[in-house]
Amino acid sequence: MLTQIERQFNIPTSLVGFINGSFEIGNLLLIIFVSYFGTKLHRPIIIGIGCVTMGLGCFLISLPHFLMDRYEYESTVSVSSNMSSNSFLCMENQTQALKPTQDPAECVKEVKSLMWVYVLVGNMIRGIGETPIMPLGISYIEDFSKPENSPLYIGFI
Repeated sequence: MLTQIERQFNIPTSLVGFINGSFEIGNLLLIIFVSYFGTKLHRPIIIGIGCVTMGLGCFLISLPHFLMDRYEYESTVSVSSNMSSNSFLCMENQTQALKPTQDPAECVKEVKSLMWVYVLVGNMIRGIGETPIMPLGISYIEDFSKPENSPLYIGFI
């Protein structure tokens, strides 16, 4: 999935790694507050708010799929298997004219759109929404279920 995001949005690998880590960033933003205030407030309501927030994050992550144009395949083609030299073909100015080059870094990567921001923000909101589910959900199950059923319920979570 990460390489697909990199190719589709034409963004560097470091940014894809940041998008992948944004779930944990969102989770870390609220974990202290949720753990502290979650025991003082109504736990099922907080867990429900977390689930709704996760749904909003998933909706934001899916928006680029519906808002972007059709996916265009990568514009760099390696022909080193057919030739003795290590050369690459690059698209010139988004036209169909291909120019050979020795270094694939010479193929300028232009960010097609900023739709990857939806994935970043959606992943962060999904992490925020997941925050109350684990600490409060497990403690709620332990408090209000039979001891022989709680491992099954925790396994569902």
